[in-house]
Amino acid sequence: MVLGPTEDGVGADRYTGAELPVLRALLHISDAVLRAQYFDEVLEVIADQARVALRAATVSICRMEPELSALRILHNAGRLAPQEQRWPQNDLYPVAPDSTIHTLLAKGIAYANSLDDPGCPVESREVLTSLGKESEVAAPVMVGGSMWGTLWVTGVDGRRFDDGDILLLQAIAAQTALAIGRSELLSTVWRYAFEDPLTGIANRRAIDQRLAEIDWDTTYPVVLMCDLDDFKRINDRNGHPAGDDLLRVVATELKRLTETIDGAFAGRLGGDEFCVLLPDATLVAAQIFALDATKALRSATDLDVTLSWGAAAAGPQVRSGSDLLAAADAALLEAKRQGPARFSTGMSTPVVHSGLDRRARDVKRTAGVTELVGDLVTILDEQPGLTTVGALEVLAVQVQQVLGTAAWALSECGEDRHTLRSLRSVDSVLHEDSGLSVLTDLGPSSYALADYPASARAVSDGTAFVAAVDLENSDPAEKALVTQLGYRAVLGVGVPAGSTSYLLEFFSRDGHRDLVEIAPLVRVLASYCVSRVSGTR
Repeated sequence: MVLGPTEDGVGADRYTGAELPVLRALLHISDAVLRAQYFDEVLEVIADQARVALRAATVSICRMEPELSALRILHNAGRLAPQEQRWPQNDLYPVAPDSTIHTLLAKGIAYANSLDDPGCPVESREVLTSLGKESEVAAPVMVGGSMWGTLWVTGVDGRRFDDGDILLLQAIAAQTALAIGRSELLSTVWRYAFEDPLTGIANRRAIDQRLAEIDWDTTYPVVLMCDLDDFKRINDRNGHPAGDDLLRVVATELKRLTETIDGAFAGRLGGDEFCVLLPDATLVAAQIFALDATKALRSATDLDVTLSWGAAAAGPQVRSGSDLLAAADAALLEAKRQGPARFSTGMSTPVVHSGLDRRARDVKRTAGVTELVGDLVTILDEQPGLTTVGALEVLAVQVQQVLGTAAWALSECGEDRHTLRSLRSVDSVLHEDSGLSVLTDLGPSSYALADYPASARAVSDGTAFVAAVDLENSDPAEKALVTQLGYRAVLGVGVPAGSTSYLLEFFSRDGHRDLVEIAPLVRVLASYCVSRVSGTR
């Protein structure tokens, strides 16, 4: 039995008192189309109400996949066979282009069949038998003049479908077409609301929503934040279109990598800052992701660009999206302050005062010692309330950036003059394949001065020393420590400050030459930091 396209839907003679459930079902469907925010909600209501109205065993909503010559089943409702699922993942029903069913549906023609009908097509008979059903009625869902998919209804226990049933199903199919049109509009609005227009990945609103959906009692996610080092210079040198292209490349690589991890998510926070969410991960996993992403970026662009990374993990003190983002941002700030192409977790050390915004500062500058003095004075002017330790930390960061040293440490020696206690230490392990340096702690936390004569003299006299694996007359103890830590040279600068003295140390993997040249200046600048803070200058 077939029935052609209809504009009027169900005939008035069907709406008798006995057919009140039919009217009620149509009203439910119409209301669902107008109110639902998600397409799957509409599908569920349509299938359930259609089954009631048609007194059917099952209702299936299918999407035509022309390239596969198949109907993809989106939703099943009713008395399902064992092999059927309510929300199938990849259930396809082959429909040959030359088959009777495809010919009818493509022309917008509904049909009904039953196993006891001699004219029942072979393909219908086979599928009904395999599912344990006796009869079927199907109507195409026409959107924009072409077949979007079908509503397929089955019957059991002697149920047979007639012309009235076909008309009713056509009316439901028309409501389904309205739902599809509205769903596409909602999807467009949703996409623009939660998608970054420049890069096509998630925007800040989508990131916040994803974090809000996390069950913080059972899930321990990790967030990475990254941004491009010296992005302003790239824009100024190559133009904003080139900068936009670079942002798209970063977004593409982050999205590609997150798609290989279940539940991972990448988005753009704004400007040149991006965010990656790793569900139930560790900081080690975050480091591996950062290394892989940085390596991928190097391969994807000809520009000389690097990324800096900060990562944070959920824990007892970090149990919300805002807290996790703030912790990752603090780690990123730490990485940027230590130089370009750094990865930091920000877990073990307090914030280093740099005074310069990470987006405005030219982190690639290597002009040398000439700028070191001016930068230090500028930063201390901008932060007049710094302590002696804070001022020396600023100096350490600036020297590290000028020289590109692998690590630095600031230690304190109390009145007993016997023990050096580490206040602040930053080590960086360079990964050659990605060009990213991972910030770690530099141990030990304390050691006896008597074991390191060069350090003892520097702390006592306010002098400096350089020890290196290939430098004659190096203090044997300092040389052994350098070797143990995996470096080639160290510069130590003693800094007397009243009853307390400090030791600044800079470790290099490249040798001692630059350390020897800059030692006198670092010694002077360290004294300047102390005198400035104490007000004795």
